[in-house]
Amino acid sequence: MITHLFEDDDAVVAGTAAPIILRDYQERAKSAVLGAKDRGLHRVMVVMPTGTGKTTLFSSLVDEFDRSYGETSLVVAHRMELLHQASNRIAQQVPRLQVGIEGGDHTAPFECRAVVAGVQTIGRPDSKRLNWFHPGLLIMDEGHHAPADTWQNVMRRFGSYEGVCFTLAVTATDHRMDNKPLHGTEESIFEDVVFRYPLSQAVSDGWLVDLKGYRVATGVDLSGVRTTAGDYNVGQLARAVNTEARNHTAFKHWDEVASDRRTIVFCVDVQHAKDVAQLFRDNGITSESVDGTMQSEKREAVMRRFASGKTQVLTNVDVATEGFDIPDVSCVLMLRPTQSWGLYTQMAGRGVRLLPGTADGLATPKERRHAIRSSAKPDCFVIDVVDVSSKFGLNGPPDDDDIKEDKRPVPASVAGLVGLPADFDLQGHSLFEAAKWADELVPAKRAQLFRRPMSFENLSTVLSEVDLIKELSIPEEILGISRLAWMKTGEFEYMLPCGSSSFEKERIAKIEMDLLGRLFLTLSSNQMKYPSMPLGDDLARAFDEADRMIRLTFPDCGPIVQANASWRDKPPSEKQLDLLRKMMVEEETIVLLETMGQARALIEQRKLGLGRKQRKAKGI
Repeated sequence: MITHLFEDDDAVVAGTAAPIILRDYQERAKSAVLGAKDRGLHRVMVVMPTGTGKTTLFSSLVDEFDRSYGETSLVVAHRMELLHQASNRIAQQVPRLQVGIEGGDHTAPFECRAVVAGVQTIGRPDSKRLNWFHPGLLIMDEGHHAPADTWQNVMRRFGSYEGVCFTLAVTATDHRMDNKPLHGTEESIFEDVVFRYPLSQAVSDGWLVDLKGYRVATGVDLSGVRTTAGDYNVGQLARAVNTEARNHTAFKHWDEVASDRRTIVFCVDVQHAKDVAQLFRDNGITSESVDGTMQSEKREAVMRRFASGKTQVLTNVDVATEGFDIPDVSCVLMLRPTQSWGLYTQMAGRGVRLLPGTADGLATPKERRHAIRSSAKPDCFVIDVVDVSSKFGLNGPPDDDDIKEDKRPVPASVAGLVGLPADFDLQGHSLFEAAKWADELVPAKRAQLFRRPMSFENLSTVLSEVDLIKELSIPEEILGISRLAWMKTGEFEYMLPCGSSSFEKERIAKIEMDLLGRLFLTLSSNQMKYPSMPLGDDLARAFDEADRMIRLTFPDCGPIVQANASWRDKPPSEKQLDLLRKMMVEEETIVLLETMGQARALIEQRKLGLGRKQRKAKGI
């Protein structure tokens, strides 16, 4: 029945452990919960990734409700290992309180100020257990299960909907299996998500390892697999995916990229898990399978061998998800397709924990990230085994708008966790590096990611396109300052082609900064070079003065130099494109040009030897 990974004598004895200090984001989450209570809310959620200390957070709230409000607390979870973990942590953090477990053969003493209970034990309609207990705080561990009948029975029994008992759901995902909202509408179970700590932020802050993704395509067609209760029908799915060819394809890719990593494999059903474990063993890899049908002693033994490292690969069905915390896991192999982003988040989260002691005592994200990179577990691989399914689009996880508009569900993937297209191929690169780069794209370019199959390599190309267009555009720092179409050619170095007149050609205006931080304007043409003019050290005043001097010196250059001239937004002319080809500009660069203004800027750059390659060679 239990799968917790510590012995009974490993449990913390109240008062014997050093107090735990909350991390910054945990303090903010705690304040958000208490603030919600003060505002009159009764049912709220906190969403934090696996491995960021949700149990530590709610243990601190148990302490706060006892000290500040004189209220007892009830923590509800759906697995025995979660009950032991929660009671152990509360005893460690709040040693003055007696903590009891109510579930199975465990009965909480009457003097308990905090009780950790199994939802199956107290959530049955006829349950009499804990009739004596009247908590002021109800905590729902893995609270995305709240729609289930047993969880609803608990909420009604202890007064969550009447405001008798303040209710907090903690979870790594607030997406239900059926994609209906847990919060945000009048019909929702919870009134609000009062704190959210994104997975990408937790990695950036150095509290979790980075995820690196791989995508393995198969020829298996899932189009005929029905959807049942918000996800693939398990029986049909197992028949479709548990094939020798698909399993071997997955193993071959794992062997190429992750053969030295402790790995969890998520399978569809018991037979699938057994078949895959046998495949690994046939290829010389220590592997065992685990599932909910096994006797508790046997299942516990399998889990312990995996935790100790005696077994390298663990295949499982719905066991190694919530409450399964082995930091040494550094690869997650997704052999189970799912439409549930909540389930996928739980599965991927099995590999994000740091090795013990990695970030202890380090004050800054930079220090923690460096420690992670230098550790024996610098990252975690997530290998998506993906199949053919013409029913689905390219979206990421559903947001509230998706739910309201009843958009088609999407097979979950590692890329979709951060809003990239579900079929985006990371090719072994960092999930969060790709997300950061994608965030830098302008909307039109970002939309391209969702229009065709895309990979990390393609993303680099798109970013290169963006860099080129940025290079040919008016510098951001002078937008709103100058009305002229200046180009940036270096650090505090700007150039403006000013066209030709009847007696002067190749007129150029240039602004540069000297070693003392002073800006100067130089005007020149094929006929003469005008004296350099000081502009001071204030950027806005410098460009204002430069624009005035250009109009005085080249009074007929208006249409050529104006940034808002209508011709600049027209498509590149054939004359411009022909000239660029004669200048030996690569065709792949030419096709990126969207306007006459960009084409002219590129022509002028190449005339002056200031193309991208030359600039890189100069170190600019």
